[in-house]
Amino acid sequence: MTQHRPLAGGEAVVKADGATVGQIIDDLDRRFPGLGDALRAGSSAGIDGEIHAEPEFVRVQPDTVVYFVAPLTGG
Repeated sequence: MTQHRPLAGGEAVVKADGATVGQIIDDLDRRFPGLGDALRAGSSAGIDGEIHAEPEFVRVQPDTVVYFVAPLTGG
């Protein structure tokens, strides 16, 4: 989430609420406007150690750890 960190007020780790990753993104966007769009723009998510390329509807528990991974580019 390093490239997303400026949108999160400089924080490397933040807590968010939601029953799905999409709801977590919505919660983050309410607190950090613009972060939701950035996370939805092709980011994958590591959810309890498993990578999900389209995490929006993945259900999570209150103790679930979610890492957002920005898309990689190169050539």
